[in-house]
Amino acid sequence: MPRKKIQDQKRVKNASTVEAMKKAGHAGIAQGALTEAVPDYENAPSEIQQQGPNNTFIIQGRDRPGNLYSGFGGRGGTQCGRIDLIAGLGSSYRNKNGQYGPPNNDTRLNPNFAQDAARVYISQKANIDKYMGLAAAPRDESKGRSAVGIKADCVRIHGRSNIKIVTGRQLTAGTGADGERLSTGGPNETVGTISFIAGNYSESKPRPGFNFLNPLKRTVTNKKKLQPLIMGDNLTECLSDIVNAIRDLSHMVGANQTMISNLDISLAAHSHPIAAIPPGIPVAGPVSTHAAVAATIEPRVILNKANKALFTKKLEFIKIEYLNKLGANNIRSNYVFTT
Repeated sequence: MPRKKIQDQKRVKNASTVEAMKKAGHAGIAQGALTEAVPDYENAPSEIQQQGPNNTFIIQGRDRPGNLYSGFGGRGGTQCGRIDLIAGLGSSYRNKNGQYGPPNNDTRLNPNFAQDAARVYISQKANIDKYMGLAAAPRDESKGRSAVGIKADCVRIHGRSNIKIVTGRQLTAGTGADGERLSTGGPNETVGTISFIAGNYSESKPRPGFNFLNPLKRTVTNKKKLQPLIMGDNLTECLSDIVNAIRDLSHMVGANQTMISNLDISLAAHSHPIAAIPPGIPVAGPVSTHAAVAATIEPRVILNKANKALFTKKLEFIKIEYLNKLGANNIRSNYVFTT
């Protein structure tokens, strides 16, 4: 397929149209200079700030999610360097007139994860979950750790081929017997978790129960909102074992039906002589097939009892193997959670 010719971006819009819009007072056309509200960033003595003309900032300093006293930098901490990228400082700031939007440079603002339009926060040491007001997750340690926080109305990560989200140590040779360490130099001994939390809420919530045998009796239990994801292959094996168990149960039920049917036939064919019948009247003799039927049924009953005991063990095995968090093929992930 022939490639398209690279378009000259300068000619995307008709030059005469652009000039006409400029003369009409439309500022900022074709990336021209534009005057707009830009607040005054409160710069810390230790910070190097590069500010763009359209409310954009690149700040290098120490850990500081908000005002000068916030973060590890506000407490005089060391080894807590930070690079802060902000587009739209105070974008949702509430002005004195009650309207929301960035104020002019007569208002001095600190960075604020809740108010800034888009922000990439890179820190050598931070309590990033606290700074961003994020819901808790199992074994999700984020206090005093190096962190990268990304926040905006919409965040997109697009891999043209694939995307990996990985926790744990890097698989690289030459990092010593303990492998890759944490940014503080401490040992990195945990696998870490991945949590997908929609709505930024992960607390347990009450779940009402219903008793079909006693509808007036209601029970309330707490149900976890943040739950482990399902392991696909383990779930497939679990369902396969359950299907096989159902098939075994079907065979046992079929064997019982056959034995019951044989007993029914035997009982239907059985008759007793009637007492006080006048001489000369023929009477059907007793048909005694019960002993023969019982002889064939008894071994099946014994076998069915053995099969039932084995079936019960299979069910217990399924519970332990697939439904217990310590099971070898637990269908629930120990490290990935979602709401």
